[in-house]
Amino acid sequence: MTSTTRTVQGPAGSLAVTETGTGGLPVVFVHSNAGRREQWTAQQAHLKQRSVSFDLRGMGDSALDPQERYGAEDMAHDLHAVATAMDLERFVLVGHSFGGYVTAEYARRWPERLAGLVIVDAAGTMPPLAPEQLRGFHEGTRPESYRAFMDAWFTPPLQNAKPHTRESVMRWLHTTPREVVVGAMESMLTFNSDRVMERYKGPFHTLVVDAFIQPHAYHLLYPGTPHTVFSGVSHWLMMDEPARFNAALDAFLATLPPR
Repeated sequence: MTSTTRTVQGPAGSLAVTETGTGGLPVVFVHSNAGRREQWTAQQAHLKQRSVSFDLRGMGDSALDPQERYGAEDMAHDLHAVATAMDLERFVLVGHSFGGYVTAEYARRWPERLAGLVIVDAAGTMPPLAPEQLRGFHEGTRPESYRAFMDAWFTPPLQNAKPHTRESVMRWLHTTPREVVVGAMESMLTFNSDRVMERYKGPFHTLVVDAFIQPHAYHLLYPGTPHTVFSGVSHWLMMDEPARFNAALDAFLATLPPR
C-alpha cells in the first residue's frame, strides 16, 4: 500500500500526517500518549479505503505547542484541523488510550462529522484520585523523578507485549518531552465521558484488553455498549496482534454505510 506524508497546520503548529488508500469511507487513527502515528502502520497497510494517521502536538514529528497546551480537548482541535485540511467531511474515528480521550472530545464537539467511533482500550470518566494518590502523581512527574516514574507507569500496560512493541513504545516515551506527556495525563484525570455520550449518538464500538479492564470502562459505565475483548496482548494490541485487531475493525466497518 502506497503511503504519503505531509504536514498540516494545526492550531498550535505543524502536524505530521500519513495517508494511505483511496475511496471508501475514510478512517482516521489517533495514537496514545507518548506515541506516534507509526503505531497504526499495520492498520493503514491493511485498509484499502482511504486512511489517515497523524502525530498529536508535541509527539512524533509534530511541533511543540509554545503555550504548552497538551490536554485532550486541545488535541481534539488538532484532529479537527487535520480532518478539515484533508477534506474529510465524514469519517470513522479510531482512538487508542489517550487518543481515545481525544477522539471522544472530538465526538462531543463535532458529532455530525463522524460515521463511526472506535475507542481502543481507553476508559470513560474515572473516579477522582485520593489525595495521597494525587500527591504521588505530582511528585513522580517532577523533572528529577519523571524518568523512573514513567518507566514504572508503563510497565503494567506492556504486559504480554511483543518485543518490537515494547521497544517502540519505550523509545517513543523517552523521546517525547516531559511536559507533553504530563499535560496529557493530567487532562485524563478530569475527563467526563457523560458529556460525550450525551452528544454522540452514532455507531460506537470499543476494543478492550481483558487484563486492563477497569470499572470505568465504557461497556461497564454504559451497559449495552458494543465491545470486543482481547486477551494475551499488551495495551498496544494493534501492534501485538495486528491481524486480530484488523479483523475486529473490519467487522465494525462492515456495519456502516460505505459513504
